[in-house]
Amino acid sequence: MENTEDAIFKDGNQTAIYARKLHERSFLLFEYFGADGEVTRAHMPFLQNITINEDGKANLASYNLIGRAGQLFAYNGADSRRIKLDFEINLLHLFHIQQSEGFTNRMVSLIKNTDRRQEMRRFTQSSKPMGFAGAPYAYAANQSINFEDLLGEDTKRILASRSDTAVRYGQRNPDVIADPNTSNDTLKTLDLVMYWVNLIRSSVLNNSKNTIYGPPIVRLNHGAMYMNSPCLVEDYKISVDKSSNYDVDTLLPHTVKVSLSLVESRSGNFGNYVKGESGGDNITGWESILDENVIDSMNYNFKDFFEDEE
Repeated sequence: MENTEDAIFKDGNQTAIYARKLHERSFLLFEYFGADGEVTRAHMPFLQNITINEDGKANLASYNLIGRAGQLFAYNGADSRRIKLDFEINLLHLFHIQQSEGFTNRMVSLIKNTDRRQEMRRFTQSSKPMGFAGAPYAYAANQSINFEDLLGEDTKRILASRSDTAVRYGQRNPDVIADPNTSNDTLKTLDLVMYWVNLIRSSVLNNSKNTIYGPPIVRLNHGAMYMNSPCLVEDYKISVDKSSNYDVDTLLPHTVKVSLSLVESRSGNFGNYVKGESGGDNITGWESILDENVIDSMNYNFKDFFEDEE
């Protein structure tokens, strides 16, 4: 059973269904750094349970003494934690979540930007639709139009037949496969998948216009185990599960499998470790575990993003 399924609680004869909001509590936060401390942030939520494998390694120097049946060791520090992350992006599951639970704006917005000039442009151009409605390239709309052009005169008949088949066999809502010109929510959902795929691709890239700005910091958030852990992506793998079919118009697969190799990057400001705020990115040792039973950054504040939802 996936965590995104509804939790059912019974109170007498009444049944209340509460959304678990997994995608609000389990996600990757991409941080792209620019000049003057400007940071552009983007969220990528996990729709289903994820697989995490963590490795830690101490660098030990060993000494072999004559006549001693054992070695002596000196501690030379430790390697950064390495995390192997596997998850899936499921298109049909995404349709279900949007219909049943919905997403907050920070999960579907293209970019959360703290650049003052960008915020000023947004204020002066408030009539321009934000989020995926204002995406620079509408993948779903363009691909759907190309597909319809290839169908020619049979377009209406084929679309009607697909819709009727979906109802007959209990497939996804016929509005999803209706004429894309009248199914705006569907187009946004398809574009959302492409946005997340491109975020993953960006994780190993720098800014080509100014190469001093390297790849983004990718922060892992997953409950109490990983609380805004700052990482760099060493490599990624994207594979398509062809057995789960694909969207006919855009050829987007229903299931995209993603694997990320992360290495923790705790440079911070080179001060003392303090959980929360900026100090959470500083290096710490076992003393913070003994003192407060904490070691993670813990510096993600949901209230920082509430303004998008007002």
